[in-house]
Amino acid sequence: AMKRLLLALALPLAVAGCGGEQDTSLDKFEGEQRAVAQKVEDLQEAGEGRKPEDICSDILSRTVVDQLEAANTDCAEEMKKAIEDVDDYDLETRKVTVQGDQATAEVQQGDDGPTTTMQFVREGDQWRAVSLNASG
Repeated sequence: AMKRLLLALALPLAVAGCGGEQDTSLDKFEGEQRAVAQKVEDLQEAGEGRKPEDICSDILSRTVVDQLEAANTDCAEEMKKAIEDVDDYDLETRKVTVQGDQATAEVQQGDDGPTTTMQFVREGDQWRAVSLNASG
């Protein structure tokens, strides 16, 4: 089932579309919500820059990375495959909900793309993604 977990992690970002302007959505958030929205932004940049290592080191939760390694799967390899499947990294954070050490972000892909929910946990003083798609 490990394979599926990964695809659930990465593939929701795969949406074909045309790139519009880079319109950052950080300005409407403050405090912890902004920190979560920033991770979505980081994910977008890592995807566009084709930097799977950054996703593993800076964005994904340690737990997720450990699960991948435990399954003898290389996180960077998996993220690389996922990134290659993606055409459009235009992610717009619509809403962030923070509850203690957990948070969710509703992220819309492109201007009229689907909305997915990303889940985050606080690890130390950083927010980390535990899933990039709650519905998977």
